[in-house]
Amino acid sequence: MNKSFFGIVAVFFVLTGPYLGFDKTALPALQEQTQLRHEVNVTLKLVQVYVTDKKGNPVLDLTKDDFLVLDEGQKQPITEFEKHVLSLPPKKEEGQLEVIETPASPARDLMPRKFFLIFDFAYNNGIGIEKSRKAALHFVETQLQPQDEVGVLSYSSMKSLTLHEHLTTDHKTVRQAIKRIGIERIAGRAESFEEEYWQAKANVNPGDASRPGSVFDAKDLDPRNVRTESKMQARNFAQKIMDLAKALRYIPGQKCILFLSSGVPHSLVGGIQSPYGKIGVQDLGDNWLHQMFEDMLKELSSANCTIYALDTQEQAASLDSDMRMQGAFSLQRMTSATGGKYFGNINNYEQHIDKIQGLTGCYYVLGYYVDDKWDGAYHKIKVEATRPDCKVHAQKGYFNPKPVAEYNDLEKMLHLVDLALSEEPLFQTPVRFALEVVPCELGGKGNLCLAADVPLEKIQEILTGKSEFVAVIFDDKENISALKRNEREGSALMGKWFSFGAAFSLPPGTYKCRLVIRNLQTGRAAVASATAVIPGE
Repeated sequence: MNKSFFGIVAVFFVLTGPYLGFDKTALPALQEQTQLRHEVNVTLKLVQVYVTDKKGNPVLDLTKDDFLVLDEGQKQPITEFEKHVLSLPPKKEEGQLEVIETPASPARDLMPRKFFLIFDFAYNNGIGIEKSRKAALHFVETQLQPQDEVGVLSYSSMKSLTLHEHLTTDHKTVRQAIKRIGIERIAGRAESFEEEYWQAKANVNPGDASRPGSVFDAKDLDPRNVRTESKMQARNFAQKIMDLAKALRYIPGQKCILFLSSGVPHSLVGGIQSPYGKIGVQDLGDNWLHQMFEDMLKELSSANCTIYALDTQEQAASLDSDMRMQGAFSLQRMTSATGGKYFGNINNYEQHIDKIQGLTGCYYVLGYYVDDKWDGAYHKIKVEATRPDCKVHAQKGYFNPKPVAEYNDLEKMLHLVDLALSEEPLFQTPVRFALEVVPCELGGKGNLCLAADVPLEKIQEILTGKSEFVAVIFDDKENISALKRNEREGSALMGKWFSFGAAFSLPPGTYKCRLVIRNLQTGRAAVASATAVIPGE
């Protein structure tokens, strides 16, 4: 499934939402002479925690009583506890570790690992993309556990962010998505613009010009134009990753991002002085671009995203060029700011991926209840281990959900897609109602007809103000086959029920049908689903 981030009809991006939530009702409260029942919506907040000893080895024998959780400085009672041990490193002898397989996480899986594979086409080349694909396939085929959730994305200068597979436990589909990613998808990549820029500024012809039959005149290349275009590409990259981080902030727990890239050239962001030994040839960088990258890193960190960067820069090329013009420094900055790790030389991807598995494979999940407030506020949390000599690695905080009216376009789409694609949406627990496949009118334009009698009383809160009605049909490969949308004012709907109907003309096959009713101000939603089979001739 290959969809751009933008475009309501062709684009659906499933990212889970802020909580693994379900509504609770407070116990009755006694007030003077009258017993009143106050309904308070609460949601289960889950925190993913990694614990290591002084040597950096995972600590695997802690219990619920060994942890302390503070939310905005207030101690929280831990109601849920889970331990995940994907591999156990027992001591063979002093200082020696051996990894052996152990049973996977328990049957009740509160919070599985979440991975996003991001292929960078802008700062890469054909060889790097091919190696990235091999590394990603090796990761999926050898390291994933059945409960791990994986999403596949790519970034290019021309197409921006593109989703190739939504966050899913269907690892077969993920492998297929990775295999479809090839050299033909490289569009508008940055090439070696930094190398060309500085060589031109130092009056040194690029290496390509030295090849037989090639003629290059330095006056034909305007360094200012190349530099400006390069900076615009880098700014676009930083902005799109920031947008992604803002969307990912609502997913509970830690998000592990495997970033396959050669990185944004460091000299673009931080500047460079006197390359190639030329006195006076210097650039102080771009303050605006530098600030954008710092903001990008802050967004990734606050969204609890950990970057594991696999550098696709060819080793031979890296030895022949100035390190300041390469992207290794940028990749290292991304990983250090988010608590991840940089891995150079992607040719060693098997060893790198083994290390990533070790860093992400053993963790705890702590759960406690919080008020379900839709105000978008940020909550600082702190997790401590009461046992001495334990170092705790956990998310620094989380964001409350906010009304959909305050969302940007990307966030609105992510919220809608979570409702449309997820059997159990994590952003909220929607109201459910029945959707039926009914016979189509003879001679009509459609061969798949849907109908629903929607109980107004059941969804009265959702229909306050303007709401949208989105009917979407997916084929057996989860691709969008058809989509229809309309808006209605809730005040225009009268009676106890209102009827919905839609007809689609589709080829033979099996289809998954969804109807989403979403309030455009609050984001509260109701969802209905059905399965339809259109027989062949």
